[in-house]
Amino acid sequence: MRTEVEEAQELTKILVSYASMTGTDQVTACAEFIRGWFEKNQISAEIVFYDGVANVVAKVGKKGGKRILLDGHFDVVPPGDMQEWNSNPFEGKIQQGYIYGRGVGDMKSGIAAAMLAMRELKRQESDLQGEAVFYGVGDEETGSVKGTLSLLESYDKKFDGAIVPEPTDFCIERAQRGLRWIEVYVKGKACHAGRPHVGKNAIEQTSKMIRALKEISYDVYEDLFEEGLKTPSLSVNRIQGGIKNNIVAEECTFLIDRRLLPGETVDEVWKQIDTAIQKVLDEGFQYKMKMVNNGWDPFVTSEEDPVVSKLEYYYEQITGKKPVVRGKGGCTDASHIHNAGIPVVILGPGSANESHTANEKCEITKIAQTAEILAETAKSFLND
Repeated sequence: MRTEVEEAQELTKILVSYASMTGTDQVTACAEFIRGWFEKNQISAEIVFYDGVANVVAKVGKKGGKRILLDGHFDVVPPGDMQEWNSNPFEGKIQQGYIYGRGVGDMKSGIAAAMLAMRELKRQESDLQGEAVFYGVGDEETGSVKGTLSLLESYDKKFDGAIVPEPTDFCIERAQRGLRWIEVYVKGKACHAGRPHVGKNAIEQTSKMIRALKEISYDVYEDLFEEGLKTPSLSVNRIQGGIKNNIVAEECTFLIDRRLLPGETVDEVWKQIDTAIQKVLDEGFQYKMKMVNNGWDPFVTSEEDPVVSKLEYYYEQITGKKPVVRGKGGCTDASHIHNAGIPVVILGPGSANESHTANEKCEITKIAQTAEILAETAKSFLND
C-alpha cells in the first residue's frame, strides 16, 4: 500500500507532466486529468469553461450546511531558458525528497494537496455536516479573469470560508498586499537636440516625476508582513520615450508598480501619485494617467476567524510545530475571494522564492502534510 508521501509525489508528478502554460491546449488537458482523477475517486466534478479557459469544480459533502472553498490554479508560466534547467521542466524529477518542475511550487503541489484533501473528505463524507468545494482554475497567471473571478461571479460564491494552497513556504498567510499598475504618459515638445532650449524634453520631465514618486512617504504599516514589505512600495520598471538621438524627446511613457497594504484604497493611491506628479510638473508639459489592470486588493483576515484558527490548530497537530503566521507580499486569488465577502487564508507547500524560477522545486513531505491539514481543517470547519 502506498504511503501518503508516495501518493502526493505521484499525483504532483503527473500534474507537472502537463505543460499547462496559460493560454495553451495543455491547460484543458490538465483540467481533463483533474476531473478524471476526481471521478475515479467517486467525487462529483465538472469542467467549467469561460471564453475557452478550462476550470475544474469538484464537490464533496452535504448541502444545507456550512461550505468551504479550496481554490488554486494549474496553469503555469513558460519554463524560460531551457539551458538553465538541470532536467526537463515537465518531467517531475525526484531528487533528495524534492520534486522539480515548472509550476511544481506555484502551484501544482498545492493543487495536488487540495485534491488529496478532497479525496480524504470523500472517504469521511457520511460524517460531514456541510460541503467542501474545489476550484481549480486555468488562467491565474494572467489574472484569473476567466478563472476564479468568473466562477465567483457566475458559478457560486456562497462560501463561509476558503483556503488557497498557493506557495507560502509552509507558513500560514492571513493577509496579502495589493497591486495596481498605473501608466503615465508625458508630452513635451520636440526640437533639434542641438537647440534643446527650444523644446520640452519629456524624458527629463519623466525623470523628475519618478524622483518625486520615490520621495512619497507612507503612514500605513502592517507588522504581519516580512521585513521590506511592512509598508507600501512603489517602483517604476518600464519606461519608453524618444524617437532619435538628435531629437529632443516629445513623448515618454512609464509604468508604475504600486503595492498596497490593508487599509489603503485605490482612490487614495491614485490621488497620492497625481499630487506628487503635479508638484514637479514644469510649464509646457502635459501628462495623462491610466490604470493598466484591474489588479488585486489588499486584505487581512482576522486571526479569530474559524478558517484561520482551525488551520493553525491542525497545522500544529499534524506537524508538531506552531505555524509561522504572516502576510503574503505577492498577489493571489485570495484577494478576489476576500472581495466576494469570503474569509480566506493561504497555506501551501511550495516556496514563493521558487516561483517562476529555473529548477523550481517543492519538498514532497510538505505536500502530504498540507493535504492532511486541509482535510482536517475542512472537516472541523464544516462540522462546527
